[in-house]
Amino acid sequence: MSKILITKAGQDVLAGKMKLALDKALLEGPRTTEEIMISLVILLIGGHFDHRSTMDRITGRDGDGGFRRMEQVDVEDIAIETIQRLTQIIPPYKRTSAGRPAESYQIGELIGAIVNADTYLPNMATDDVLANVPRHTLLELVPADIGPEKYVRRAKLEDLRAMIVEGKVEWHPTSFSSFTEDLS
Repeated sequence: MSKILITKAGQDVLAGKMKLALDKALLEGPRTTEEIMISLVILLIGGHFDHRSTMDRITGRDGDGGFRRMEQVDVEDIAIETIQRLTQIIPPYKRTSAGRPAESYQIGELIGAIVNADTYLPNMATDDVLANVPRHTLLELVPADIGPEKYVRRAKLEDLRAMIVEGKVEWHPTSFSSFTEDLS
């Protein structure tokens, strides 16, 4: 996906919707014990400098191709509850702490990618999201068959948003794997 233009309030709305999709993926999606365990490990150690070598093994940055299988125990329900309670999706504009590594802000996004939470993301062409995007983005989203281009170009912002919502336009401007890059 390409970078999107959206206000800080819009980033908050997107982050909230992504968090709901992550929760739904954790509760309803087909998960493996390995996905749950690795997500829990990431949640507990992600962003902590002391655990960087372990995170490198999990993400594959060490050159060994990613997560190494560990012994499993039957803690799926506890792991899911823990992940849900501690995971946050933090919009890029709120990532301002100089004493905190950038990776620590992306823990929720990484877990969302692991459990395929993108499949649970709702349509983002809703009033609460569209209220935070610029006019030229709205113009790109208006369905082609809505009416004469001259009419569309002169429409007020609220009318453009209504056209998009009423036209049931599907819009998914970001994903768990590209949230930070899309909004930075």
